[in-house]
Amino acid sequence: MRRPRSSLTRVFWRLFMRTHRRLLASTLLATAGLLTAIPASAQHAAPADTVQLADLSEKEAMGGELEAEKASAIQTLILNDWLERELGSETEAGVLTTVRAAYAQNVFKPIWTEKGIRSLKRARSDLFSYGLVPSDVSKANLNKIAAKRLKGDSDEIRATADLQLTAAWIRMASAVSGGLSDNGEAAKSKTDAPSKSTVQKSLIKAARGDADDILSELEPEHPQYNRLKKQLKQYREIRSEGGWLAIPDGEAIELDDEDPRIPALRDRLEAEGYYTPETWAGDLLSAISMASKNDDGTSATEIVFDARLQSALKDFQRHHGLEDDGVVGRNTLAALNESVDSKIDRIADTMNRWRHYDDLGDQYIWANIPSFTAEGWRHNRREIAMKTIVGMPSRETPVFSDQVEYAVANPRWYAPVSIVRRDKLPKLAKDPSYAARKNFRVIERATGQSVSAASVDWTDPVAADNYQLVQGPGANNALGDLKIIFPNQYSVYLHGTPGVSLFDRAQRTFSSGCVRLERPEDMAKWIAAHDPEITSRDVSEALEGSNPERIEFKSETQIHITYMTVTVDEDGEPNFWRDVYHEEDGIEMVDKYAPLYQPAQDEELAQATSDQRKG
Repeated sequence: MRRPRSSLTRVFWRLFMRTHRRLLASTLLATAGLLTAIPASAQHAAPADTVQLADLSEKEAMGGELEAEKASAIQTLILNDWLERELGSETEAGVLTTVRAAYAQNVFKPIWTEKGIRSLKRARSDLFSYGLVPSDVSKANLNKIAAKRLKGDSDEIRATADLQLTAAWIRMASAVSGGLSDNGEAAKSKTDAPSKSTVQKSLIKAARGDADDILSELEPEHPQYNRLKKQLKQYREIRSEGGWLAIPDGEAIELDDEDPRIPALRDRLEAEGYYTPETWAGDLLSAISMASKNDDGTSATEIVFDARLQSALKDFQRHHGLEDDGVVGRNTLAALNESVDSKIDRIADTMNRWRHYDDLGDQYIWANIPSFTAEGWRHNRREIAMKTIVGMPSRETPVFSDQVEYAVANPRWYAPVSIVRRDKLPKLAKDPSYAARKNFRVIERATGQSVSAASVDWTDPVAADNYQLVQGPGANNALGDLKIIFPNQYSVYLHGTPGVSLFDRAQRTFSSGCVRLERPEDMAKWIAAHDPEITSRDVSEALEGSNPERIEFKSETQIHITYMTVTVDEDGEPNFWRDVYHEEDGIEMVDKYAPLYQPAQDEELAQATSDQRKG
């Protein structure tokens, strides 16, 4: 944000330049306090621990002896819009205002100490643990900048270096938090000193030597984010141990099949923790069974897809959005052959997506598209969960957040024009009685009157615009017995469905954009259970009727529809869901294949086969 150009501001800055520096400092302290007293939201505000600049000794603030010229040099750079040129396109104007206030409160002296610079370097190294690439966050050479800050040949060089260190910290803080936003929000002071912006205070703490600790406090506090961070570390450990090899293509493998890829499948599932090696007793039994050989000399048990291995495969399938049929088919093989690096990237990408969600609310519904699930959370605890059906790839469910306002029991369905045009016109053109069978009334929009479906030319494309289809409550109603409404620009809501058998599918992209719930009545009762006026019994009584009945909720329940391809269960087990809308860059596959199992005497042939596949 550029410096204000009002007449009052021009007078202020002229006085600013003429006033003695100590008088200037007190003026700016008061001004900065006024600037930050304006209430505003801070999407990712830094911790609000009180830090008094008076605690900074002059030598600590400077990293050495104070020189008046350095303060003047920083002042000149700030007045010449250095911050705007360096950070203006990357952060909000309010953040730049708080940075200027931090320097103003320090009488435009450098704020970065030697201790602070060391902590900034540690913070940069820590970015890796947050799922961030340090060079992507900040390309600054901190060693060179630090040398200029402490030993630069001129005041301008030292002043510029101090501001560059501040810019590096702002970029790191923004990346970890998901985007700093501090348009004047002030933290309540514990003393009589002026209140300071939270970002401003965090910058000062970082410059004093707490940059790495401050970054960790800026991380999201969402349960999923914290679980993902643990998984990021675990999968990096798997990578450091060599990851896994790809399983060669071939025919589908079913229970009790013999296949030379079985050892590779066993190793693959073991690498990710789905298959546990046998105990010493199991090893003994295996050794005994090794005495039984096939005619070609192979071990009968080594290449058999047994029940124990199939159970491990089913567990893998359930955690990858696949039908848990226990068969190594095309989709399962593709999931098995996703590389560990690809999974690490997906975890880091999902962590980054969570950074852009601020306060989810004390009570909220989380509907995640790729996992086909909806969960009710209260006070950071999941209290209800169910399956969902989401939009088809051609009619995607949008990602957004809103607030639940009411539910409707026994709803009518006012079919949208787009659905009438795409889905209903062909059926009505073929058989107008379809309307009566599915409990649709046909309303002429021009008159508002009901008309016979047989009287309409459904082959005419404009019929979708001229006639409204309204489906009454009942067993065939597309919305089921209940819908939960949060008015939004997409006309998307939660509702039931008569097609309950579809919930048995692993991939459930069947709707026209809305989210179908497996148990909408239970979700409505969960909301009502925490409502000051509505009860679960009210929901049940409304559903017992045959006419539409609106249920107004007074409690505040947020809803967040997200697109997270990696989630982590409460027991710490990760799930890698299919990218149903192809929003990510794509899954990367392992480029090195495991060798096919060969009898011991054919080890050279097995190696040759592996080398051939590598090529």
